[in-house]
Amino acid sequence: MWVTADEILTETPERTRRAIILISDGVDTSSTKKSDEAIERAIKADVVIYSIGIGDRYQFGLDEGKMRKVAEKTGGRAFFPRDQQDLRAAFDQIQEELRSQYLLSYSPTNRQKDSTFRQVRLELTSPELRGQNLRLIYRQGYFAKGQDAAASPIRKRRN
Repeated sequence: MWVTADEILTETPERTRRAIILISDGVDTSSTKKSDEAIERAIKADVVIYSIGIGDRYQFGLDEGKMRKVAEKTGGRAFFPRDQQDLRAAFDQIQEELRSQYLLSYSPTNRQKDSTFRQVRLELTSPELRGQNLRLIYRQGYFAKGQDAAASPIRKRRN
């Protein structure tokens, strides 16, 4: 995750949508960076990570918690397919989400460009929308870099 976010995706044009599909068991055996550092780097690079957990929960391990954390912190989702059909459905859902995003931007009241993490919380306020079984999936914050406004892709999805 770190190498992809830091060395590859940061080289893409600024207004390019960036996403990683991480296929893993979530068990770290040899990384030199901690998962929190990789998540932070992905957020700084404006990368959404979709985690697909592949592994045997009983013999070889599958760290669902870590896979969910990576996805949720970066504005993605975690999938845990049980068979080939579930795996295809996960890729279909990722494709649909990447094609049906809304862009939301705002101007923060704290205008300091100090590279600190700023938490963002969005919620549905319309009673009509709350009753439609929608869930917002969004990046939980951003790092205040050299610009006055922050933008985050927002996707609406029926559960």
